[in-house]
Amino acid sequence: MNDTSGFKIEFKRHNRAKRMKLRYDASTGNAVVTMPPRSSERAAKKFAESNILWLEKQRRSSPHRKCLLPGETIPFEGIDHLIIHDPAKRAGVEIISEKIIVGGTIEGFSVRLENFFKKKARASIEPLAKNMALAINQSFRRIQIRDTKSRWGSCSSSGTLSFSWRLIMTPPDILEYVVAHEISHLKEMNHSKSFWDVVDKLVYDAKYSRKWLKGEEGQSLMLIISE
Repeated sequence: MNDTSGFKIEFKRHNRAKRMKLRYDASTGNAVVTMPPRSSERAAKKFAESNILWLEKQRRSSPHRKCLLPGETIPFEGIDHLIIHDPAKRAGVEIISEKIIVGGTIEGFSVRLENFFKKKARASIEPLAKNMALAINQSFRRIQIRDTKSRWGSCSSSGTLSFSWRLIMTPPDILEYVVAHEISHLKEMNHSKSFWDVVDKLVYDAKYSRKWLKGEEGQSLMLIISE
């Protein structure tokens, strides 16, 4: 990794890349250069430096990272909530009147809150997944709720479904779409027309949900971190 004008540069070689490509990673603040296998890092750095104005523009327009800390406002099931620390309460989390109140000491604050979100995400996702799988005569092995920062969900060939805990921050219809997407992979392990036909049987307006997740609102949720 190299530095150039305030940006750290990540070099990623790709066997099928025919030319260099540059992107700004808002989750890390780094410039990422994808390069053909025989390209040099020196050339890649020069390529990034020649596009420094574009990188600065991307940084200014991109959503910023936000931590699970007191005073921050984050969405829960699509509705903004203020995070409050109440050390007088025992360690735990409760939601009251669009406030997320976290008790206990400040040590481990964000971890307790993330664990709370993981439990809430599982409670919402598991019954949906079971009903959707039943609707298309499929079954899955297990569900994992993970701290993924680039993927909302995945389905393995062995039938394990994985979901980002950040889904609990999205509106319910968005969460339902992601569950439907991964459940549909149990039947169609691809993104063919047949796959999308299954998705459309499980949820309404999947196209809108895909657009929402790829848009600024969805991207900003991926930048919310526990520490």
